[in-house]
Amino acid sequence: MKNDYQSLIDSLFGSNYKHRTLRTVFDPYSAEWKETTIDEKISILKKILYSKKITLPDLILSYKTYYANDLAKKHVAKAVEDGLTFLLSNSI
Repeated sequence: MKNDYQSLIDSLFGSNYKHRTLRTVFDPYSAEWKETTIDEKISILKKILYSKKITLPDLILSYKTYYANDLAKKHVAKAVEDGLTFLLSNSI
């Protein structure tokens, strides 16, 4: 697993992809979260997971590691579970 999950996002969506950081999917406390609907968030995750280049646990670990290593954004790594809980609660 490579720690820079954004390289994978670049390969799937292009390097200028608006939601490259995936905060729109994993961080319900961010401004980026408000930029997409639940269906769009699910669609982003599906494209990533259907690529078979990474598993969901590895994607989450890579995302959390990336933000946990950024002293100014450690809170972002801690928001993942809340984001996933919200997505799951609103998609079933």
